[in-house]
Amino acid sequence: MQAGMGYMARNQETRQDITHWHPEAKSVLICGFSYADNSKKEAGPDRGRLSRYSVLADYHDELKKRMLGLLEWFQAASGGGTGRVFIDTSPVLERLYARYAGIGWVGKSTMLIAPKLGSYFFLAGLSLDRELACDEPTPDHCGSCDRCLKACPTEAFPRERVLDANRCIAYFTIEHRGPIPDGFRPGMGNWIMGCDICQEVCPWNRFAVPGSVFKPVLDSSIALEELAELSPAEFKQRFRHTPVERAKYQGLLRNALLAMGNSGDQRFIPSLQKWASDPDPVLSEQAAWSLRTLVDFFPRHA
Repeated sequence: MQAGMGYMARNQETRQDITHWHPEAKSVLICGFSYADNSKKEAGPDRGRLSRYSVLADYHDELKKRMLGLLEWFQAASGGGTGRVFIDTSPVLERLYARYAGIGWVGKSTMLIAPKLGSYFFLAGLSLDRELACDEPTPDHCGSCDRCLKACPTEAFPRERVLDANRCIAYFTIEHRGPIPDGFRPGMGNWIMGCDICQEVCPWNRFAVPGSVFKPVLDSSIALEELAELSPAEFKQRFRHTPVERAKYQGLLRNALLAMGNSGDQRFIPSLQKWASDPDPVLSEQAAWSLRTLVDFFPRHA
């Protein structure tokens, strides 16, 4: 169910046993870094929404720096030893180790949920060649709650604790290249980078404590007309060193054009008409679809 993310099918042995990646490993130390923000994230249909993690500076360098610092401290305190840092760029399944380390449990949304952090946090790990005392896993506290499963507008959860990326808004807006399948377009609403719906409805995120490491560097929403006027150079300058880079220029613009179609806002028609004749087949097709959607929308609401 990894959709176009072929890397998830590789290195299966390493995902099952960290010693294939770090042969000397005897213990794994896991850290969680909150990026929770308790302010309300609302955006009208004329603005594109960005998920909470995507408005931050790219987290990889910061987490790697902190974990290397922790490794240096550990080596000094224990008289040596070897260790390797992993975030989400290695074939190590951080969430599995975080679960066994007691940080939290895997919720029905497949997100790791921690009692004091909710689900808005990054994971970073450190494999060590020393034996450490093990923590106990955290019990499951989802109970009978299934808000996350019911809230997903594209029905990306075939059953609890299983996510089908082929239907996931976050996958479509970030990783997917090319046109977004027609059947999922209406459900995407005005999300242009990631999606937080299953996390927003989770009761445990009411208790999330904002972290001190990561602060927003982008607004949580952007005017769709503004995005439609963005050049590739402006995209690169504006979103450099943020997760939005991952979507790439074509992807973000495609998402904005789709959100225009879902907005029901006639003001977007001139912009969509311009993009409908663009030489890029993905962008022109998306603009044409959004135009048809708006034309169909207004007679029904006249």
